[in-house]
Amino acid sequence: MNQPAGDKYDPFIQLDKQIPVLSDLYTAIKSRHEKCQEMMQNLMGTLFRIADTRPDAAIAAIHLSKQQSPLKQPIYGAILAHLFSEQHGLDEKRQTALIQAVLCCNITFYEFQVLLNSMDGKLTDAQRAKMQKHPLQGAQLMEAAGFIDPNVTKAIRQHHERPDGSGYPNHLLAKDISELALVVSMCEVYTARIDNRAYRKPVLAREALAHLNNDEDPRLKGLLLSFAKAIGVYPPGTWVKLASNETAIVTKRQKNSPVPIVKALFDPSNVPYMGPLTRDCTDPNFKVTGATFPPSRPSVDLPALFE
Repeated sequence: MNQPAGDKYDPFIQLDKQIPVLSDLYTAIKSRHEKCQEMMQNLMGTLFRIADTRPDAAIAAIHLSKQQSPLKQPIYGAILAHLFSEQHGLDEKRQTALIQAVLCCNITFYEFQVLLNSMDGKLTDAQRAKMQKHPLQGAQLMEAAGFIDPNVTKAIRQHHERPDGSGYPNHLLAKDISELALVVSMCEVYTARIDNRAYRKPVLAREALAHLNNDEDPRLKGLLLSFAKAIGVYPPGTWVKLASNETAIVTKRQKNSPVPIVKALFDPSNVPYMGPLTRDCTDPNFKVTGATFPPSRPSVDLPALFE
């Protein structure tokens, strides 16, 4: 049966369909299959087409996802990294390296992530040791499979380093961490923190990377600014409170303005509207006053808002 034309680049359908594709890629890399680099290129091409064709819907699909597989994180992170690359002006070689690093930084670790995501206690010493080894192991696997661009392997090795030196495995400071590694970290941390976990509720999008803010580090500040511009101050798929006290969902970024396009779904008393109501956030009566969570599950078909 032919796939409906409208579904071909529908992020709400297609992003999660790439999860088994990524799983097959991991298997090929681990076995050093001769086609693993071709498989990587094909997957990246699919993700780029989805992000380029429907960027706002792609961002929304990430924020509204109910997918449970840990492999959603590298898929979603790759979309964000692609949008970042365009905003930040990365050349094709560095963009390719960035996306490959985002997709494969946890190649030796993702199965263990299922356990970690469900835990609400502290790690054992053995679990912590396993966690701290995976950046180096991942880089070694990639090199062995023929991914020899040093930008890729360095970004994978350093993606858990933190600017203040608290990261692992080598406790590097910001000046010693590659730019691509910092961006891989942003994509990974962001997609993790906006996700619901057994031990905590999701964090508001605007707060997901707040811990990385450092006015004393212009390089990091520039990367964070490009990340924010790429996905929007209020990204599509996130919820906002309006001056009218209505609760609205962001449906689109505006290229030359931080003011988003929104649709109100709940009235000031948190009662759902019968259907979405478009609000002009440049009107003081409907200006965005802050990020929020919806008061209840909306009764509308959310993906339809992004068509």
